[in-house]
Amino acid sequence: MSDYNRTTRECSVSQLHPEVLAAFRNYFQEHQLGDLETESRMCCETISRKKNAGGLFSRWSAAEDTTIHTGILLTSQSLIWVRRGDKSGTRLTAADLHHISVKQYASIFTRDTGLEVSGYIEGSKSLIRGYIGMGPELTTQKFCDAVMQAINTANPPVKRTWPKWLGR
Repeated sequence: MSDYNRTTRECSVSQLHPEVLAAFRNYFQEHQLGDLETESRMCCETISRKKNAGGLFSRWSAAEDTTIHTGILLTSQSLIWVRRGDKSGTRLTAADLHHISVKQYASIFTRDTGLEVSGYIEGSKSLIRGYIGMGPELTTQKFCDAVMQAINTANPPVKRTWPKWLGR
């Protein structure tokens, strides 16, 4: 099982956790990306709550977040997510849709769902593979589908053709 119980909801940007919203606004202002609400195509928020382990080793994980708010924003050019943990603080990650690929992640072993992101994340010099944890709600499927469609629109798959000598 996952270490967290997650719930995901679709929302407007203004309905995000205040610190998550502030991180998005700062990013948009610093990068001169225009109006946050106007540029967003779809937005959702996941709240992850740590399950109560209560076992022998639970004191070793005392520094882990007990609650994590993750805001995920899709624009016509980018996938941007902010993770705000109650102990780890706030971190924003952005990726240009031209430089990433995504797939929906679902583990039958841990009952965990989310979005797996691969590619060049803003500021990285090498390929990165990461995971954005999301809840089991239908919103997760809807958001993942929207991201995959946006990536295909921004970076369409190359149509393969047969060589002329094959006569097709």
